[in-house]
Formats: sequence, structure tokens, C-alpha cells
Amino acid sequence: MLCRESETVALVNRVCRELGVELHHCPTAETAIQKFALQRFHGVIVDDQDAASAALLLNDIQAAENGKKPLIVALAKTDAALDAVFGAGTHLVIYKPLSHDRLRNGLRAIRILMGRRQQRSSVRVKVDITASLTINNSDNFAVKILDISGGGAALSLQRPLPAVKTLKLSFALPGEQRRITADADLVWKDVKGNVGIEFVNSDAAFNELVSNWMKAHSPRK
Repeated sequence: MLCRESETVALVNRVCRELGVELHHCPTAETAIQKFALQRFHGVIVDDQDAASAALLLNDIQAAENGKKPLIVALAKTDAALDAVFGAGTHLVIYKPLSHDRLRNGLRAIRILMGRRQQRSSVRVKVDITASLTINNSDNFAVKILDISGGGAALSLQRPLPAVKTLKLSFALPGEQRRITADADLVWKDVKGNVGIEFVNSDAAFNELVSNWMKAHSPRK
């Protein structure tokens, strides 16, 4: 991980320990480049707080010819110009402000890309639901919900998202006629264009319906 913010490093390190991922922290691009020259890593996390160092490290990784390239995770503000800052190599973006659950959900996604066993802090149910995503109270997207939990969902989009200020997801759960709506925050985006959202400010009726549906449809152990 390349990051200069001690609080961010501590938070990411704590989540990585919970997921069974060993994290090596590098405060500068130079030390990170030296580590990559000596050791193979499955992934790298960079922070847009130090865009110049991130670009230096990622350019060095992309130019390397020794073996398979690592998966790249960017921690970034929602309005960050990712292509300009990080180049074309980013596989997953986890959006700020960072929290324990947001990081865990995002790093869970990168574990799936790495082909490792999925660990969840909350149960998610795989679904195939057509839904409507409203961006900034004006632009409506038809999306597919890929999985859902009581706290959020993973979505498949047919076109890139514009700059996001507000999100609202509207859908009907399988077997339910009632359509429900919740505000959401953008949590992560992966290389396939899928995004993860977190439900926010949802009302009691929404929470009760999703909770009851999850209890009835969660996979049995």
C-alpha cells in the first residue's frame, strides 16, 4: 500500500487483517518500487492524496516485464479524474470518505477478482433484478442488481457513470410486487464497470422489507 495518511493506513491494515490479507505499507513511491523489484505482490493500493507518487509507482508496474501484473486498487474522491491520475491500470476504485464497512466491501470485491475465497461481514444474496438508478436527481440508468444485502448492493451498468453527487435506487425484490426506493452512496467500482453501493437514509419500511426478504432467501449453511 502506498499512502502517507497514517489514519488511512491503520484503517486499511485493520480490514486487511480481518480478511486474512497481509499488507505491506510504503510511505513513498521509491520504497514501493524497491519492494516490487524484490518480491511479487498480488495487489497494490494507492491513494489519490499523493497522485504524483501513485502515478510514478503505477507507471513502473505497468512498464515491468517480469510476470503477471498485480491488481490495482485506488482510494479516491468521487470527483477524481482517475484516468488522468492513475492511468489505465486501475482494477478497482474505493471511494472516499473511507469507513470500515466501505473498505471491507471494496476489498471483498478485489478478493473475488483475485479468485480467492469470499468472506463477508454481512450475508449477500445473488440476484438478477432490473432496477432504476437515478443520478444527481435527474439522469436515470437501467441497471441490474447482481447481489444484495441489508446494507447495499452490487450493480451492473450498461454505460459509465457521470460524476456522482447523489444516487437513488428503485427496484422490486423477486416475489414482491411493491417497488422500493433508497438513497445510496457510491462505494466501489471495478474494472468490469460494476459498482457497489451502500444504502443510506433508508426508511423503516424499506429496511423491514429487505430484512424479511433476506431472511427468507439467504443461503443456508
